[in-house]
Amino acid sequence: MKYAIVVDSSCDMNFTNNNEDNIYMARVPLKLRVGDVEYVDDTDLDVASFMKEMKEFQGATGSAAPSPQEWYNEFEKADMTFAVTITSRLSGSYSSAVAAKDMILEKYPEKKIHIVDSKAAGPGLALIVKKLQQLIQEDKSFEKIVNEITEYTKKVKVFFILESMDNLIKNGRVNALAGKLAGILGIKIMGKASDAGTIELVRKARGKDTIYKKTVEDILNNKYKGGKIMVSHCFNKEKANMMIDMIKEKFSDIESEIVTTGGLCSYYAEEKGLIIAFETEN
Repeated sequence: MKYAIVVDSSCDMNFTNNNEDNIYMARVPLKLRVGDVEYVDDTDLDVASFMKEMKEFQGATGSAAPSPQEWYNEFEKADMTFAVTITSRLSGSYSSAVAAKDMILEKYPEKKIHIVDSKAAGPGLALIVKKLQQLIQEDKSFEKIVNEITEYTKKVKVFFILESMDNLIKNGRVNALAGKLAGILGIKIMGKASDAGTIELVRKARGKDTIYKKTVEDILNNKYKGGKIMVSHCFNKEKANMMIDMIKEKFSDIESEIVTTGGLCSYYAEEKGLIIAFETEN
C-alpha cells in the first residue's frame, strides 16, 4: 500500500477501510481501565455497557496510551504514513507513535512517516484526517502534504460542553477546584483545547440551553466563517443537532457532521458531553 493514515482511538470519525483511494486507514486503540478490568477502545467496544460499568464502579478508573509496537504494526503496511494522535499534553500516544517511527525507520529507512500532534481530541482529529485524505487525493508530494497539514492543524479549534468533569479531575486533566462545579445544581461547563493542547475552562452556565447558545457565540467569535464543523456526542444527539442548527442559522451552506464519541472520548466527556471541532479562517 502506498499511503496510510493511522489514528489513535481518540479520533471520533466514521470511516471504512475499503482502500478506494489507495489509502489504508487504521485506528490504534487506547486502553480504558475500570478497577482490574481493561477495555480495548476498538470498534468492538460496547460504549454504552462500558459507560454503565464505569458509572457504577466506585474505585479508580483510567486510560492508557497505545504501545509503540501497536503503532509499529500499522506503520509497516504502507510506503508513506501519516499518523494523527490525541494531544501530547494529555496522553503518551504521541510519544509512542514517535518511538514506533524511529523503530520502523531503523528497519525500513526508505519509508516516510509523519506524526501529527493534533493538540486536540475527538472530531478535531477527524477534521485533520479529512484534510489528509484530500491532500493525498490531490497527488501532492509527501513533503508538501507535511507542510500543508502542519498549517491546517493550526486552523482546527476544539470546544467542549460537559455536564460532569469527574474523570478529567480524577486523572489530573483539569484542576479540581476549577472543575468542581460541573454537575452541581445543573451547571454545565464549556471549555476548549488551547493552542498548546491543554484543556482550558472558559465558562459555566445554568439552564437548559444557555451553555449551547453561548458556545455558538464563542465559535463565531473565534474566526469561524462557515468552514467544516463536526460535533461528537456522548448519548446527546439532540443537543448535537441543536448546535449544528444554530450554526446553520448563521451559515446555511456548510459541511457538517455529527458522530458519536468512541470509548476514550466518552470516558472523558461523560454522559451528555459534546465535543465540537471547526475550521477557522487564518
